[in-house]
Amino acid sequence: MRWRAERQQRSEHVVPEALDGVKIARRPGGRTGQLKGAPHVTDAASENKTAGRQGSRLEFPIVQSLGRIAAGFSGCPVTAAAIGVCIAIFLALNLSAESSKQAILRVLAPPPFAIWGGAVWGLETSAFVHLAWWHLLFNMLCARDFGRVVERDIGPRRYLGFVLAAAVAGSGWELLVSATTGIGFSGVVYALVGFMLARRRARAAYQAILTQRTLVWLLGWLVVCFVLTAANVLAIANAAHVAGLAFGYLIGVFANGARRRLAVAGLACLGLGIATAVAYMPWSTTWQLRGLARQFDEWRRGAEAGDARAQAMYGSVLARWPTDRPQAIPWLRRSAEAGDPVGMNGLAWWLATAPEDTIRNGAEAVRWAEKAYNLTRTPEVADTLAAAYAESDRWDEAIALQESALRDAPKSNAEHIRVFSDRLERYKKHQKWRELP
Repeated sequence: MRWRAERQQRSEHVVPEALDGVKIARRPGGRTGQLKGAPHVTDAASENKTAGRQGSRLEFPIVQSLGRIAAGFSGCPVTAAAIGVCIAIFLALNLSAESSKQAILRVLAPPPFAIWGGAVWGLETSAFVHLAWWHLLFNMLCARDFGRVVERDIGPRRYLGFVLAAAVAGSGWELLVSATTGIGFSGVVYALVGFMLARRRARAAYQAILTQRTLVWLLGWLVVCFVLTAANVLAIANAAHVAGLAFGYLIGVFANGARRRLAVAGLACLGLGIATAVAYMPWSTTWQLRGLARQFDEWRRGAEAGDARAQAMYGSVLARWPTDRPQAIPWLRRSAEAGDPVGMNGLAWWLATAPEDTIRNGAEAVRWAEKAYNLTRTPEVADTLAAAYAESDRWDEAIALQESALRDAPKSNAEHIRVFSDRLERYKKHQKWRELP
């Protein structure tokens, strides 16, 4: 892509200090003649003027570089603003503390259940969020090159509407297909590609930048992204890419003036998909469990704010996933140390029954389980204390507590009765209880 060079205005004012007090003889017309008593001074002044211009070029390289960058975005304020916003958000996320980072993400890239609860702005803002530098670099280079061409063609106002609509289209269809919005500007990038592809024959500028080689590379990368996602190498928002490409192409077809009915029908289908993603997705397990997911997020926020009961609940849920279990134990410990019996019971349970040797600690499990049992003598806490005794090889006490838990468990709760009985039989055989890995 050829860039339009901008001339820089340079100062012509040079005041050689060596000429102080020297009178200059002027010729008719204002031209400066030979200096009296100073042969060849005119040549020296010329050299000083040239040196002054060269010095001004070398004196402020950063300012001049910024000037060249600004000149490259001449007539493209929306492209420049979009890139600036993406970079600013990237820096804010990567330079902030973890708590601040998570707070920013909750606002700009809310989870799906938050969008279903009303945070629909996330369909827009998540497109401007990047966490990895390579993700940001790739998207911003494409946004710069493609965006400037399109914005100069259709104008800043229309281009702004195009970018905002493309972001919603990509995020909305990603939510519809995968029950998540994803992050990044690539959906908008593919919308630009689709728009230029539809109008390529009518615009020489589009032909110049969207060459056959570039088009093959972009579409090939689209296919590679599907492969990487299927192979569990990277989690890529492929639906956002495809939806963005389709949106841009349909807008381009509509702008061409031909087949407008087809373009309108296609755009209506895209809009219907977005509306469905926001309002009603009964086929999605995540959508069906959105209430539980919302509760989990509330526990997480409460835990981060220092609420002991929220820390207990959040840690108990995390502990159910083996990969998150090491993160769960500190939350449960905070809750237990704050005096919450639920936190004490949860911490004692995993210290006694975790499949990981690095987590289990029989003596500490007994200590926290006994504290919890003294506060709340329920069958569930007695079951935990029995498991802690078993982990510490205190079999008689484990059997006695488990029999107590089985005796006091509600007869209507068949699942509790079955599990408590199973554990009692294991303790009688001196077998410790282990949660599944």
